[in-house]
Amino acid sequence: MKTRRRSRLTATALATLLVAAGASAAPPQVAGGAPQVGGLPDVVGGHASDHVILRLAPGVVPVEVGGRWGLRSNGRIERDSLAALREARATRVRPALRRPPADAARAARVGLDRFVIVELPAGSDAPAVAARLARVRGVEKAETAAIGGVSGELPNDPRFPEQWNLRNTGQVAGGVYGTPGADVDALGAWAFGTGTDSIVVGVLDSGINQHQDLFGRILPGWNVPQNSSNTADVCSSHGTGVSSLLGGRGDDGVGMAGMHWAVRFLPVVVVNPCSGSEAFVAEGIVFAVDAGADILNMSLAYSVGSDLFRSAILYAADAEVIMVAASGNNGASQLPFPARWPEVIAVGASNNQDLRWSSSGYGTNMSIVAPGQRVLRASNTATYSVSDGTSFAVPHVSGTIALMLSRNPYLTPAEVRAILEQTATDLSPPGYDLPTGFGRLDAAEALASTPIPGDLDADGVVIGPDLAILLGAWGPCPTTGNCAADIDRDGEVGGTDLSIMLGAWGG
Repeated sequence: MKTRRRSRLTATALATLLVAAGASAAPPQVAGGAPQVGGLPDVVGGHASDHVILRLAPGVVPVEVGGRWGLRSNGRIERDSLAALREARATRVRPALRRPPADAARAARVGLDRFVIVELPAGSDAPAVAARLARVRGVEKAETAAIGGVSGELPNDPRFPEQWNLRNTGQVAGGVYGTPGADVDALGAWAFGTGTDSIVVGVLDSGINQHQDLFGRILPGWNVPQNSSNTADVCSSHGTGVSSLLGGRGDDGVGMAGMHWAVRFLPVVVVNPCSGSEAFVAEGIVFAVDAGADILNMSLAYSVGSDLFRSAILYAADAEVIMVAASGNNGASQLPFPARWPEVIAVGASNNQDLRWSSSGYGTNMSIVAPGQRVLRASNTATYSVSDGTSFAVPHVSGTIALMLSRNPYLTPAEVRAILEQTATDLSPPGYDLPTGFGRLDAAEALASTPIPGDLDADGVVIGPDLAILLGAWGPCPTTGNCAADIDRDGEVGGTDLSIMLGAWGG
């Protein structure tokens, strides 16, 4: 298991700290926090001027009284709400979701039923309105509504329009018109951020060239067959292409974009030049784990899984390193190794019409599919080519996982896998099936479902109740049972967990 430095902050010291900080009742912005303000009104990157968003306390509902809007709690109208909404010139207060969620109980569990929209005349000072409403009894939080959109978020990489795998508008790939939307929704994923440089991916492949889309982020690695530090790509830029899909730098005016724009690559050459013993892979896995890789991208396949290979996989699993591997390119109904093993996320390939690529392997332990037919990828040091293969489907998933870890570095491999599978877009036939697993990768939904560190009650925000849960669990975790408050997974609830929670406060 990965270990992290433990804090020496004791419970007594914690209590002293909270009181000294004026947080004995609650840290800042538990209720009625400062509104989100950014940019100009009614433009991309700014906020809407005609409405603000409120999260109401449980049991509080909007009500219209004599043509005026207010909030009602326990059968009583909150007078300050009438005054504040009148000052704001609110024209209506309505549920944030125009169509109620199908699962009302689930919506209530996550607090989704407590959000309302306060409609305002166009051109209103929304930040000022939100600040005023944040002080109203019964309002937990008031926020302006940010304005974004696809038109303002397209990266400026000149080859990006060809990348149907990231944004499918119906582009032709291999002479076939695509199905709009049959992509991983990279734009939606990037709305949560394009990643941090804290994530390291071990690329067990043929090496990585110093390509213009990867330059400056390739760490010193190891060439296992040659037992050297020479990690230049030895097989038709295979590893370079895989890496570009995983983490080609985006929005830099050069070439193409990958899933994660800041990830660091640990190149581990395990072939010589394009094939090699599975013993090489086993050595490479151990090297990558020991070198601190968070994820292992294995765009490779072997027909036999030796005990040595299996033990290396278990070594990585015990270190809680996330492993992703290809389902193979022979269309066979039995997965190759290492994808066949349950500790590994097995990835097949789909095409630009959201159909399984005909040569994509499948079988027991099949997890999801991702674009892998006629996808643009990097080659050499400054060129690009189009290729087929489950090898090129895998990095879409690895890159998405890297984005997830950038958002929440405390996710376990099991949690990552569950999120990917639960958010995948189901393909034909309906439901789980061996050819396509749980469906095609949806990176945006995976990021949306990645929990915020410290959100212990899973209501989508880190506030007072989460702090109460953490303080109630302070100290060593029990040997059995749930220890969700141990955010950093070091076996105890302590100062580090508190720091993580406060760092995400109000988010």
